[in-house]
Amino acid sequence: MRFLKIVALLLILAALLWGTLQMMHLKTEIASLEEQLQRSKPEEQRRYSGPEKALIYLIRETPASFELVPVSRTTAGPLNPFTSLQALINGPLAYENFVESVPHTTEILSLEIEEKTAKANFSQEIVTDFVGGSSNEANLVQAIVNTLTEFPEIEQVQILVEGQEIESIGGHILILGPLTRDN
Repeated sequence: MRFLKIVALLLILAALLWGTLQMMHLKTEIASLEEQLQRSKPEEQRRYSGPEKALIYLIRETPASFELVPVSRTTAGPLNPFTSLQALINGPLAYENFVESVPHTTEILSLEIEEKTAKANFSQEIVTDFVGGSSNEANLVQAIVNTLTEFPEIEQVQILVEGQEIESIGGHILILGPLTRDN
């Protein structure tokens, strides 16, 4: 009987040792596969570590006015000026008590950054679907400028529509040339 207990104990120890060695082998294999996966990804995906927060500007409607307020928004990809601008166009979430600053039908045709100036080129819908007076137009322009100048590489923003400079989106606010947070 004692002999059987010793054999059983040796078998259990052998099984534990074998299991430990298998776990160590699997950990090494997983690390190797993760390294191969990282090397196979494009550079931008390697830097992306998950959802990030953009600061966008939406409109809060009060009984007396419309005010522009900063809102934190999770982006669908790496945080950059384009994803932040897209989050701005996506507008408020269903449960939020905000008004969109930019018509949600607007498309970003291009976004170029050169010498600290962002050239944001929008589709015609930014003009045709804009509803509001001078206050809402000022908020629309400032929302775009503020959202983009959250990035240190951007100090001013030029708003284009279908690749062209226009005088105004709604007829109240002049947008010829680059704009800063102060104007």
